[in-house]
Amino acid sequence: MTIRKQSWIPVWDQSDLDKDTVLFFDLRKSGKPKLAGYRKKVRNMAFVGNTHLLLSNDLQTELLNLREQTSRYFTAVKRMQALKSNNQFVLHYNKEKNNRLDLRESNGTLINTLEHVSQFYLTGNGNIYAVTENPEPVFDVFRLNDKTTEKVYTTSQRITSLEVDAHQQGMMVHQQNPEGSSPEVLYLDFNTKTAWSLNEITSMPFQRAFTDVISEGSIYFLRLWVHQPKDDTSPVDIWYGNDNRLEEKFLPSTREVYCIWEPKNKKLQPLGNKQLTKSANIGNERFFLSLDPYLLEDYTREKAPLKICRYNRISDTYTVIDTISSRLYISPNGHYALYFKNNTWQVYHIPSGTAETVGGGQLKTPYFTADGKTVLFDGDGGLWRYNPEQKELVQWNSFEGYQTTILNGTSRTTLRGFNFSERTVSPDKPLVIKLYEPLENRSTYILWKDGQYKTIVSPTAKRIQSLNYNPAFTCFSWLEEDYNLPPRLVYKAMGKPERVLYQSNRQDTAILSLKQEIISYTNSDSIPLKGILYYPLNFDHSKQYPMVVHIYEKQNQARNRYLYPSYYEGLGFNIRLLLENGYFVYLPDILIQGKAGPGIDALDCVNHALDALAGNPVIDQHRFGLIGHSFGGYETSYIATRSSRFAAYVSGSGHSDIIWASHAFNYNFRFPDHVRIEANNYRLGKPFSSDKGLYFKNNPVYHAEKVNAPVLLWSGLEDQNVTSDHSMAFYNALRRNRKEVIALFYKKEGHGLQQPQNQFDLTTRILDWFNYFLKGEETETGWIEKGIKREGAP
Repeated sequence: MTIRKQSWIPVWDQSDLDKDTVLFFDLRKSGKPKLAGYRKKVRNMAFVGNTHLLLSNDLQTELLNLREQTSRYFTAVKRMQALKSNNQFVLHYNKEKNNRLDLRESNGTLINTLEHVSQFYLTGNGNIYAVTENPEPVFDVFRLNDKTTEKVYTTSQRITSLEVDAHQQGMMVHQQNPEGSSPEVLYLDFNTKTAWSLNEITSMPFQRAFTDVISEGSIYFLRLWVHQPKDDTSPVDIWYGNDNRLEEKFLPSTREVYCIWEPKNKKLQPLGNKQLTKSANIGNERFFLSLDPYLLEDYTREKAPLKICRYNRISDTYTVIDTISSRLYISPNGHYALYFKNNTWQVYHIPSGTAETVGGGQLKTPYFTADGKTVLFDGDGGLWRYNPEQKELVQWNSFEGYQTTILNGTSRTTLRGFNFSERTVSPDKPLVIKLYEPLENRSTYILWKDGQYKTIVSPTAKRIQSLNYNPAFTCFSWLEEDYNLPPRLVYKAMGKPERVLYQSNRQDTAILSLKQEIISYTNSDSIPLKGILYYPLNFDHSKQYPMVVHIYEKQNQARNRYLYPSYYEGLGFNIRLLLENGYFVYLPDILIQGKAGPGIDALDCVNHALDALAGNPVIDQHRFGLIGHSFGGYETSYIATRSSRFAAYVSGSGHSDIIWASHAFNYNFRFPDHVRIEANNYRLGKPFSSDKGLYFKNNPVYHAEKVNAPVLLWSGLEDQNVTSDHSMAFYNALRRNRKEVIALFYKKEGHGLQQPQNQFDLTTRILDWFNYFLKGEETETGWIEKGIKREGAP
């Protein structure tokens, strides 16, 4: 969604399989907003000025005048883009029209044009840099705008990409080098027309080069991809017992080399060394960060601690900053690094090498102001402001009982592949803040400025998505939905009542009467938990209904989601279809505490959740079904070996043997899978060798003979997260013990199903399964009868 001067809002309308319709609304008149029109099969969309909209599909590009509701069409366009700085747009045509590039006014009037363009780049001030390819071959770079066309560079080598400096004093040119193994990289100064080549000052062959600006025209941060051949001739791949770099066995045969390049001084300075293999540009001409990502890797946790070093390029020295667990936040000027350790925030002053301790766990995400002199923290109960120079932390505002989140900050990744980022807010602009009440699952959105706030969205239990606003923060729009309310588009001008612009699924009147109940219960340790109970559609108090229970971990956050009926579900579980077919659906929270083990904890929580419904006379206590996927699939399989409260089970892509899994290798995450078993979802906290009994008690496949209800298993045969042989093993164990079991294995599918025909197949089979065993209905194809002899089904 985009708001333009309180006049127009375009919205993507995404239905089940068709996600390419755009609706646009006219807000110019007071009263009821008007749906001005819609377009189908839209691939891309962009505003040009305030009254024109570009819409493209596979056949044509349309320039729509929203005010007049007239259109102009262009064909053979392969790329379109609007200029942010003025009311203009660019169309790049295909070979049919000589790869022409047109610069046009918002009304479509042609301003400038250039033929034989292979690629183009837009800048913030209205300039366009276009690469042309001529037959000789000659490759030119032109700078064009609404007034001039100027050639700025010519070469006989094919240009692959350009990187123009923000203030357009120069640009990086990347081009093919037919005479060498490395591409050609050079910096071109626009003022002097002089080019400085990287390849002239390095003999290191590289495959690709990436550049970041440190100081425009003078200092650049380079990442070079260097080919590092592996010993493919050896017949054996040796895994050493002290190897802490197992991930590299599965990565491409390249490594990254980091350098500081001063083109005009013809100077190239390497960063890092054989031990410190990763380096980060923090926006500081003197200081950088370096680390060895594998140094402290012992595969006992999902993310290894990182020992961070400061590199001083003037003195060419490395200094240890600290060892951190994961996230690192850098100030815009590269003077400060923030990280959370030992339940406090550490503020490290990079130039001096000194550190301070600030606040505690109530402070969540830090945002620097653009000058780097102030830090704002969102978190529990309010916002905090910290002055690093004065070492002063004050609570800026108080929102007791709320979790606060700043929504209009910006973020830049400072080290690819790691949680290192630069997060900033503008001190001159208001803050858009979300206030969340976790106990009530209720949110409020406010606009905070100069110690005062205005309410954007009043406290609501509805699910709010896609909050959007204009640059002046005077107009807002958002999508809202609830379990009994289809998604709708809401618009609000500050100081005026909000207005519903569009209500989707108006024909879905049945959902308006849907009943939901939040069930409170505790586990055996008296820890409060909640469950979401959905009543069947067209509920009749005089009847009894079966119930399907879905488990994973905590699911309370799903209580305000609109239940869209769909047979195209990647996990095969669609609540709305079950409700329409006469089921209660129950989503109880599961708390894994890491003491008795994940299976026992899940069983305990499910039993208490079911006990909380024991007095409900309309739920048939003898017709319960249990379903779960991934970790929920493991929980379902385990509960099937221990419980007599369910009449049917569906377990998807779950571990059946956690002892096997704890000694296996995970090819999805590229680490030994005991990381997950000990420290992730399963929280066993210790290896198998330390407490074999704990593993035995929580292992589904070891208790398969105790299953007393039919089990449907499913998995993708290409699943690298939980491999399909876990489902096969549980199938074998159940079959060997003469239990009722059917397993579904989907070809060319992974952890969740992606192909629509497979999604439809799984969803319909799960519905068949529960209808057959919980309602006694026959299946149309007889696929269940073919594999299971039905005895005693209702």
